[in-house]
Amino acid sequence: MIDESKLADLIRAIEAKIRQELRLRCEAYTPDFRMPEVFNVLTALLARQATLAIEMASAPQLWNGHSAPLFLRAMTDVHITLSWVLLDAKARARQYIDHGLGQAVLELEHRKKRLESADESTKEDLEQMILASEAWIDAQRWNFLVEVNVGAWSGKSAREMAEEAGILDFYNYVYAPFSQCAHSTWYHVGRYNSGPSESPLTGQLWMPRIIDSPCDVWDLYLAAKYLDKSFDTFDEKALGRPPSSGIQGWINKEIEARFRAGDEKRDASGNDESQSGPRPPPRPPSTDG
Repeated sequence: MIDESKLADLIRAIEAKIRQELRLRCEAYTPDFRMPEVFNVLTALLARQATLAIEMASAPQLWNGHSAPLFLRAMTDVHITLSWVLLDAKARARQYIDHGLGQAVLELEHRKKRLESADESTKEDLEQMILASEAWIDAQRWNFLVEVNVGAWSGKSAREMAEEAGILDFYNYVYAPFSQCAHSTWYHVGRYNSGPSESPLTGQLWMPRIIDSPCDVWDLYLAAKYLDKSFDTFDEKALGRPPSSGIQGWINKEIEARFRAGDEKRDASGNDESQSGPRPPPRPPSTDG
């Protein structure tokens, strides 16, 4: 039985550690005011990655095969985006912002169209949402000057971005498998939400189920590992210094010290991406009768 107070203390310590590491990197990165979008995008992506790791660490009930891949897939997306932007930060940071503003304008136009037929009970709320959206867009660029691009923001697939950034193994072993859960493909649903009927009379049918996927600290280690990757990439490409992030190792030591889990120590560190992805798939139920 896990001591709930110890677990809560660990979660608070993890959040404080991540926030500290994020703050130190952002403070060390000097913005170039001739192209502020580079600073804005790179530090925002780091903050996004840190946020996902903190939220994942804060919810142990999500450390399972049903939910953890949703967070981990988002983290892999951030890491690929960050790695690709850093190859040509000036051009790609502006490209990233322009696409995001275009998506905001597109949503804004949809809401304005909806406003035309809205009833009185929802009209005021819609008007407030429209005003807030316009203010956010106009703070960066007048909304009527924003171009809308409905394609991929980079003009490339995630695989192409990963390949250009030299992290294709990360895409193959991490991004692609976790995408199956995010998109609810048969690869995931057929393992976690369906299984062969146990009756010989209906052997060809697969029955709906919700498998028992117990809490596994491995998912926390993976979140920390992906955060380390992004921090290390920022260290090398933006700060021009050797990679120095060690959050995954720090969490390992904290768990061992707080829970005396030395015999159960698990390590997600290392450069072999084949060891950085999802856990082995659940076994199907027996069909032996």
